[in-house]
Parts: sequence; C-alpha cells; structure tokens
Amino acid sequence: MKKLLIFLYCFFCASLMSLEPCPDNPEEKWDNCTGSYQYASGETYSGDWKDNLFHGKGIFLYENGDRYVGDFEKDLPHGQGTYQYKNGDLYVGGWYLGKRNGEGTYAHSVGLWESDLYVGGFKEDKKNGYGIYTYTDGVKYMGEFKNDMKEGKGKYLFLDGSTKELSCTKDKCTEVN
Repeated sequence: MKKLLIFLYCFFCASLMSLEPCPDNPEEKWDNCTGSYQYASGETYSGDWKDNLFHGKGIFLYENGDRYVGDFEKDLPHGQGTYQYKNGDLYVGGWYLGKRNGEGTYAHSVGLWESDLYVGGFKEDKKNGYGIYTYTDGVKYMGEFKNDMKEGKGKYLFLDGSTKELSCTKDKCTEVN
C-alpha cells in the first residue's frame, strides 16, 4: 500500500508541474496554476487551482489524518482518486462531486492485520450495483448491492469451491434452490 501511495504521489507531482506556480500571496486569485495552501485548521491542499478552487490533480491532507490523492473539481474529489482513511481503510476508484461513484475498490479494516475487500460499483458513497465482497476468512459474496447492503441475486463462494445461490433483501439473504 505504501508503494502505491508513493507512486501516486510521484505521478501527481509530475502532472502538477504542467501549470504555472500560483502567486506567493494567497490573497491574489489562484487560477490555472499549481500551489499549496495550509488552512488554519492544519488541513493542506497541494495541486491544481482554477478560480480559487481545487481543480485538477491534487493532494488533500485532512485535519483528522485522512488523505485524498486524485482529481478535483470545484473543491471536491471528482474523477479518479485514492482516499486513505486514518483508521486504515482505503478506497481507490471513481468520484462524483465528493462521493464515491462508479467502479472502485474498498479495503475495510476489521483488525490490526485484516481487511475485508469490496470490488464493484458505488453510487452516492455507497456500494451499489454488482460487486464482489471478500471476507477476511476468504469467503466471497458475489452479487447485487443497493445502499451498502446485499440486495437481489447473489451467491457465496466458499474456500472448498462450493457455492450457495442467494436471494437478498436489505442485507438479509436466503438460500435459493
């Protein structure tokens, strides 16, 4: 994971050099430039600016320890990006107006060295559409999600290769014969 973040940082640093530097005075308009600004809260943005807003490639370090590296539009994550949560969770994928949207991968920490992994669709910051959820024990759920819950047809795939066909409603699943 550390190598991924270093790669992303280097990639975005190279792309940041394509614009002129922003003015030294933050009171001046920052437009079509690249620069860094640290807010009084300690939060920091480094990247592309347009009309005094984060716009283009950038890195935002949040006060709570979270960080986002990726595309911005009008001060919001928008496009492709990586969000690393302070608790160890990690999301890599699509964003729309500040919310996870489109295809993405979410690693959810469930212990010091363990994570569940979801790969699939997101809408409005929630698992939505087809996805594969892999539990820490290796069992996989493959199927439909809606509003962060299993919804519709799906199946479990167990480590011994056996499967169980399911019908799910609001995260409650029953076996289908």
